[in-house]
Amino acid sequence: MGLFGAGGSDEDLERRIAELERRVAELERAAFLAGQPIRTQPVDEPGVSEMVRHLAVGGNKIAAIKLLRDETGLGLKEAKEIVDRL
Repeated sequence: MGLFGAGGSDEDLERRIAELERRVAELERAAFLAGQPIRTQPVDEPGVSEMVRHLAVGGNKIAAIKLLRDETGLGLKEAKEIVDRL
């Protein structure tokens, strides 16, 4: 048995991590809508402002992408990928 109960191949682990990230995002969204926002910060996204996170978790991904691009100078593709991971 591999890490985190997964099979052990890179694809299995990537799939498992993506599923866990999706579940965390759902929990963040539910907590936000319930008026109890929780704060999480992915280790691999250190330069993302709290406002970008707030917009992304609140379901306003287009505004989050635009703000992230304004703040960082990232391209559309890179900013979208980061916001999608939040």
